[in-house]
Amino acid sequence: MLDKTLEYFDFIMKMPATRLAQLPEPVLPAGYSFALYTPGDELAWAELEASVNEFATPEKALEYFKREYVDQFQDELCRKCMFVKNPQGRLVSTATAWFMDSSLGYRRNWLQWISSSPEEQGKGLGKAVIIKALKLYKELNLTDDVFLHTQTWSHTAIYLYNKLGFEAFNIDHVKVAWNNEQGYRTMRNNIAKALEELKKVYTAELVAALRNNTLQPNSQEKCDFPPAN
Repeated sequence: MLDKTLEYFDFIMKMPATRLAQLPEPVLPAGYSFALYTPGDELAWAELEASVNEFATPEKALEYFKREYVDQFQDELCRKCMFVKNPQGRLVSTATAWFMDSSLGYRRNWLQWISSSPEEQGKGLGKAVIIKALKLYKELNLTDDVFLHTQTWSHTAIYLYNKLGFEAFNIDHVKVAWNNEQGYRTMRNNIAKALEELKKVYTAELVAALRNNTLQPNSQEKCDFPPAN
């Protein structure tokens, strides 16, 4: 769940491609199983995302998911949107091995929409579904670096992402292709202020490690849109 006692700062992370091959096998509790998206699962996705306050209502979540994913990319969803199913057959955790066109490059790997149902948290489902989704990139031969966007309110998730191989990514902002007058939206990033805020909930050693291991953009990863490549 989001911890809004902290000040909000955007936080972009990056997993170097070499670490994808080093991921452990995901482990689920007895009776739980993985399942890729099939048409109709958008209803469960919407309820799940609304339950963790990513959307105000399931209806708003469903509207977004259909517009941005189902209507344009349903075939890709069937290969890239991963769920965990509980023993009763309910979809209770999700992560999507997605992509974005942005100032970092065209169709770069972006892990998206990572959520677990509040009543199912504490069982390791989030870690398992993230690993399973990340392994989809390799299975689909998409073995480039992987990015994700999060924020200080999700500090427990930042800790998990870091344990799995993501590092803070030191770029001021990323411009993402979007259907508006500019042709993009701006995804902000403020690693320095975020790390200062995370001192309230992290050990000094963890904050120092995140700071010291921060990754810098390479020559192709720009702030301007469209990207050079």
